[in-house]
Amino acid sequence: MMLKKLLSLCFVSILILPMVLLAQPDPNVDLLLYNGKIFSADKMGTTYQAVAIRGEKIVAVGNTGQLRRKFKAKKEINLRGKLVTPGFNDAHIHFIGVGLSLLRVDLNGSKTLEEAKKRIAAKIKELPKGVWVLGRGWDHTLWNNRLPTRQDLDEVSPNNPVFVQRVDGHIAVANSLAFKLAGVTSATKAPIGGEIVRDEKGEPAGVLKETSQDLIGRALPKTTRAEILKGIRLAMDLAKRFGLTSTQGGADYSNIPIYRELLKKNALTIRIAVWQNFENSVATLKKQRADFNALGLDRNRLKLGILKGYMDGSLGSRTAAMLEPYSDDPTNSGIPRRPAAEMIKMIVERDKAGFQIGLHAIGDRTNRTALDGFKSAVFSSAINSVKKRGVVTPTTFPTYPDKLHRIEHAQVVAPSDFKRFAKLGIIASMQPTHAITDKRWAPARLGEYRTLGAYAWRTFKS
Repeated sequence: MMLKKLLSLCFVSILILPMVLLAQPDPNVDLLLYNGKIFSADKMGTTYQAVAIRGEKIVAVGNTGQLRRKFKAKKEINLRGKLVTPGFNDAHIHFIGVGLSLLRVDLNGSKTLEEAKKRIAAKIKELPKGVWVLGRGWDHTLWNNRLPTRQDLDEVSPNNPVFVQRVDGHIAVANSLAFKLAGVTSATKAPIGGEIVRDEKGEPAGVLKETSQDLIGRALPKTTRAEILKGIRLAMDLAKRFGLTSTQGGADYSNIPIYRELLKKNALTIRIAVWQNFENSVATLKKQRADFNALGLDRNRLKLGILKGYMDGSLGSRTAAMLEPYSDDPTNSGIPRRPAAEMIKMIVERDKAGFQIGLHAIGDRTNRTALDGFKSAVFSSAINSVKKRGVVTPTTFPTYPDKLHRIEHAQVVAPSDFKRFAKLGIIASMQPTHAITDKRWAPARLGEYRTLGAYAWRTFKS
């Protein structure tokens, strides 16, 4: 309870200094934690024995004797040697998606296709005939790389449409009834940035890659407001369990009214930066910003963040766009979501409009395209600036932009592109979990040479 109480507080992003520098004249505080290990998160990794908290701010740290003499607390908790840390920030999370996944079929960790089918069958027993079965989490790399088919799902669900995504969300499998309800046939063409996997007769085999998932998505029942609200609450409870006090992610601007309602009721227990959708027009994005600003919300609790866009898929699904074919699939180089020239144009437009951009890029091909786009944005901004001043010299072109654009994941990068991140001032927003989950099969996908440019935290740091 004592750790949960501290983590539920909104941690102020400051370096924790010795008590004599932080202590306030007012000796009254709301909470005093003592006899613990208070991790300060400063450069030295300093730990203290006690911390005093007033409202939502840490006012002092020090040893137990100092703080108990200095402050009078409404509540004191003896930590008995327990560790206390600042709350964690998740820099990339699909918050509502996490919550909704807890309401659906969980296929994570299914060691075989048969196990996944059993979980789906168990869910169907809870549902009326004809109701959609949704879920996520299957991983065919645990099944000797065998992709599931619609016939596999038909065996357990002939009367309920099924649509379940792989663990990364970049491919999905649906049963025959789902394809029928969505009107997807052998004559259906895949949209740009997607692929319909077909059998030897040219019929949809069951798996839909990237944007092709939308072909089934258009037939799915609309998620209700009550479901979204329940999903948010489940996600907030999960965040508390893992010490998350703030998150970024989820291009779900349409759900701002629900977040606002929770905020008004003081029921939003986590700070959230909601991302906007990079695909929206500049005019739409500006209007959303203006509408949000007019709400006058507490920006420490709810704010708008980057524009989130997708450039490719994932390595696990072999949809990450690569400069060369996959080592274990020589006919496949992945699926870029848009032509490079079109994506670069969109980056420049949104940069010019003043937005911070974050682009999902896994493969070396799309990482390069993203860098090309940010470079074009930097030079476009510089050219416009010098035109206004009427002076053009080589020194007028800036090296770093001021918006701190991001490439989300930056998972496989060509060796020649690492220094471009630093030169352009681009944040490599990487997730350690990918190196852990991908280690079983990444070398086979990439080959020895490309693996050297993958999951490269040390190279980026240097």
